[in-house]
Formats: sequence, structure tokens, C-alpha cells
Amino acid sequence: MSIKLYDLKKTRSLDDRRPWSPNTWKTRYLLNIKGLDYSTEYLHFLDIPETIGKLVPDTPKATVPCITDVDGRTIQDSRVIALYLEEKYPTPSIFQGGQGIHFFFEDWAAENIGHKPFLASLPAMYSSLDEESQMHLRKGREFMFATTLEDFAGNPKEHIAALNKALEPIAKILSKYSFLTGDQVGWSDIVLASQLVCLKKTHPEMLTEEVLGTDHHLKAWWERMENYANEDN
Repeated sequence: MSIKLYDLKKTRSLDDRRPWSPNTWKTRYLLNIKGLDYSTEYLHFLDIPETIGKLVPDTPKATVPCITDVDGRTIQDSRVIALYLEEKYPTPSIFQGGQGIHFFFEDWAAENIGHKPFLASLPAMYSSLDEESQMHLRKGREFMFATTLEDFAGNPKEHIAALNKALEPIAKILSKYSFLTGDQVGWSDIVLASQLVCLKKTHPEMLTEEVLGTDHHLKAWWERMENYANEDN
């Protein structure tokens, strides 16, 4: 028996097994880095409340990522999953004794980086969803931000320019170290790579040429992270 990862898919097709969500990619990277045996069950947006709600009946909101471990225990939320897997499967460590700095980076990146590649990829991502998922995404975002999805997405070129500016201090770190907190891959790397995944999935040329192509240290780091980007499970 292996760990089961609950991931998000864009359509109801049984053949739709292409991970694309930045949030669920955090857990996928983590499982790959730790070398754990796992399988993936892909859920449609509208099936998440029922499926995850049954697995985690006391959750205030059913979301993915979610995992069910080999002992039957189910854990929800990427950060909670990371803490759980680090304790149960400590080698290789993704915190290296510095859990606080990794979570600080995660919070900083959420504020300063994550929305930029997401917004740049939003129109293409939206177009790839089935009609049910499009309605779900549009309704949620337009209610949350009190504007149309198109106005919310804005100008992709502006988002890429802002992303490159935000990545400048990170590129400086990567000029000295293989990964964000040293010579070992860690949670901070997982967070950043997951934020860039949406560009990889929607605009790979834009990611390669307009983001990674601006700094060879950043590009080399991404290539190292690609070693942990297996999505066949």
C-alpha cells in the first residue's frame, strides 16, 4: 500500500491526469524529494467538498492537497502535510533544522511572488478548464475581488516584469548556493518551484525565455528542481 495524494484536475475526463495546481504541486514535490511511494487520485473542483469532506469530516473547508498515509490517516493542507511527512519520514529533511526560515520564506513568497505567475497564466488556465470548473473559478474570484475575472487577471507582460523584479534577490542567493537555503533542496525551493509551475503548464516558452532566461543561476536552480518534478504517480 502506498500514500494517496488527492490532486486537482481540470475536467471530468478519466484521462485528465496532468497536475497543474501550485498548491498541490507543493505536496507532489515533497513526496518526490523524500522518495516516497505514492499514487494520485485526481478530483474535479466540484467533487472536492464531498470526497475530502468524508476523509476529513471535521475540516472547516475541504481542499486539496490532501494525503492518506499507508496507515489510513488523512492530512489536509500543504504545510500541515509537510510537517507530518517530515516527522514520520525525516530523511531527507526538507527543513534541515530551520523550519522557521522556510515558513518565513513561504509567507514572504505568497505576498511578493506567487500571485504574479498565477495572474500571468490565469487566462490560459481558465480556457483549459471545463465549463463547470470555469463557472466555479469565475464565481469565486469575482466574488472575492469584486471585479471581473478578466480585469482581475490584468496584463501578463506587467506580471512577468514584476515577477522578474521580485526574483532578483533570489537569483543572488542562487549565485552562491545550489538551493535557497544552502546545498540541500528544502521547503523554500518547493514553494518557489510550485509558484512557477503554472507558467510551466500554460506558457512554457514564457517561463524559459522571459523568466528563467534572465539569470543563469535561476535557470540552473530550476533544472535541479526538475529532477523532483515527476508527475507519473
